[in-house]
Order: sequence, then structure tokens, then C-alpha cells
Amino acid sequence: MDARELQQVTEMFRRLAAVANADANTAQQLRDALAESGLLDVYGAGSNLDVLDLLDAGGEAALRTRLQALSVAELRGIIAAHTFDPEKQSARWRSAGRLIDLIVVRAHEQLEAEQAAQATPAMSAASWML
Repeated sequence: MDARELQQVTEMFRRLAAVANADANTAQQLRDALAESGLLDVYGAGSNLDVLDLLDAGGEAALRTRLQALSVAELRGIIAAHTFDPEKQSARWRSAGRLIDLIVVRAHEQLEAEQAAQATPAMSAASWML
């Protein structure tokens, strides 16, 4: 894909986002279409799903949409792969919704921690000027 094509795709996404932000029904239809399109597969599949990148790029709604398409076993694989439940409290849970909630909460925590860690060195480097 060249730069012009990428710009056109980006503009199309912006228009779709504007329409979705203006109408809740359209937003739900676009989320469903996005999930069915397979486009979110660029973030991986199964326990290899990069939940942090997906959360960072698409927000919680995109992450939840992608997670809802997974089986309970795949959700458990993500939890294990990312060490989202070291106490193994979710081992007995059968509800995909509870597992998804756990993944989203822990992914938010991890993403925020990573972003804070990246911001800290920049502030330390400039602290000599204060």
C-alpha cells in the first residue's frame, strides 16, 4: 500500500468514526462489521492476541469486540499468556463476560503502567533544567 492509498483508508476510517460517534445504532453496526471483517486479526489471534496494542489503538470498545469473538478457552489463554491472574481466581469462572472484564481491566492497568514508565525517563532527563 502506498502513502496515497493509506491516506484514503485513514480518511475513510475517520468518516466511519464520525458517523459512529453521531449515532449509537450505527456504532453498533460498525462494531459488528469490524468484528466480522477479520480486520482486528492484525492484532493476533487466540492467546497470541496483543491486547495492549489493540487497546491502545482502538480503545476499550475495539478490545471488547475482539474478545467477544473468542471462546472461553482462548480467553483463558490470553489471561495465562499475559499473567493477568497470577492468583488464579478466574480458574473456576465459566462466564466469558467475567473473563473479558478481567482482561480489559488488567490490560488497562498494564498499558497505563507502560505509558507512565515511558513518560518518566523523559521527565528525568529534563529535570536538571528545573
